[in-house]
Amino acid sequence: MKPLRLYMEENRVMCAFTLHIDVRAGEPELMKDIIRRGLNRMEGEYPTEIGPVEIGVKVDFADEFSLGAVNVRVEDKYPVNRKWYSPRMNVSREYFGTRRKGLMKLARYLWKMPDVFINISGRDMTQERNQAILASVVQHEFGHVLGFKDKYRHKKHKFVKSKSSVADRDIMYRVGDAQEFMEYHIKRLKECAEREKLPFKSV
Repeated sequence: MKPLRLYMEENRVMCAFTLHIDVRAGEPELMKDIIRRGLNRMEGEYPTEIGPVEIGVKVDFADEFSLGAVNVRVEDKYPVNRKWYSPRMNVSREYFGTRRKGLMKLARYLWKMPDVFINISGRDMTQERNQAILASVVQHEFGHVLGFKDKYRHKKHKFVKSKSSVADRDIMYRVGDAQEFMEYHIKRLKECAEREKLPFKSV
């Protein structure tokens, strides 16, 4: 079992995730379904400078907290009180090895700390609109697991573009269920899939 595999299936980039989901808020099967929907939002054809790139997603589930899975915890923290010393909600830990086995992954495994937190933020998850919003959050966070980096900077509670050249649609932030996938890294994702290698770090 591997947390993430990247490979080519004919001409399609395949992102194969193995997940363990620890549901501490909401109905477990519904939360699992929403997370799957969020990952499936990544699928599609993306324009790049090397031509269109098609992405497919495969999702498997582990029965328990595992070194071979992206361990996800679903919680309900509302209001969200972000502190510099806290693990934060909705924050992927991809830069500490979410997608590969290693010392940081082992440390989190021993302490039973998840790789990704998903916060339902007090929403009534029986409502379809809230389900769509949460699926968008999942898409965003697992973009980080794939190695994608935000294109904005957090300054005085305002999210601004990291560079003026960044297109509006490339701002990777939660904007409800209208959020775009992060297309500016698709070329690199394909290169990794062709070599069946994971990105070494986020860029």
